[in-house]
Amino acid sequence: MGNGAGTDDHDLVLRADNITRRYGAVVALADASLSLRRGEVMGLVGDNGAGKSTLLKVLSGAVIPDSGSIVVDGSPVSFKRPSDAMNAGIETVYQDLALVDTMSAVQNVYLGREELSRNPLLKALNVVDDRGMRKQARDTLAELKVGIQTVNVSVKGMSGGQRQCLAIARALIWGRRIVILDEPTAALGVRESQQVLELIGRLRDHGVSVILVSHNMQQLVQVADRVTVMRLGRSIAVRDVKDVTPEQIVGLITGALPADAQAPEDTATVIS
Repeated sequence: MGNGAGTDDHDLVLRADNITRRYGAVVALADASLSLRRGEVMGLVGDNGAGKSTLLKVLSGAVIPDSGSIVVDGSPVSFKRPSDAMNAGIETVYQDLALVDTMSAVQNVYLGREELSRNPLLKALNVVDDRGMRKQARDTLAELKVGIQTVNVSVKGMSGGQRQCLAIARALIWGRRIVILDEPTAALGVRESQQVLELIGRLRDHGVSVILVSHNMQQLVQVADRVTVMRLGRSIAVRDVKDVTPEQIVGLITGALPADAQAPEDTATVIS
């Protein structure tokens, strides 16, 4: 690993070491590693084919690695399916958001995980707690300052930024400690992208750790604390964002800047 890779294990909520995944003769991941601290936003960057998506899928339980280890909150874990990762406190928000347009905000939040009534009789009849779910969704969205007027509104009528914020807020409503975001601003305009970036910052303020996959270096340095750079299936460098410029991150991605190069003292220097 490059400069900035070291961290105290006591601060870590997630550590993935030497993750390898092959698809026949194709090596998608080759001893890739990533660490995530408590209340940290970790950027995960790399060119197309660098292995970001495969590493994301391994951490979310969608892909089983051929070798390597994952530790969550100090305990080794083995994810065989996405529900295993969710049970370990990891929620993933993919680009397609997995929202149902015809359902309301609160219905999307609890889709497949509806809470039953606390009344023993109603619970025995599998009656859901509509009032409780609406209140929890409303309180969390308000706490995160997500601009949705009512949780009863249909997702179909929401803007792209509102939909993205709802999908991200859903992770906090479910008490997730780690949230993986796959290109959350890719299809958004400037104003809506800023809303999402501000929400990511508020997640961090709530003690949630975030892995942010992004191609937008300017946005990344605005919200991330550290960045892990991948190239050809390997994690080749980790940098503190305060020590690098977007141009230097791009240099690490493309190979124009050596992975073992030390971050310069003058971070305003542009590597072209």
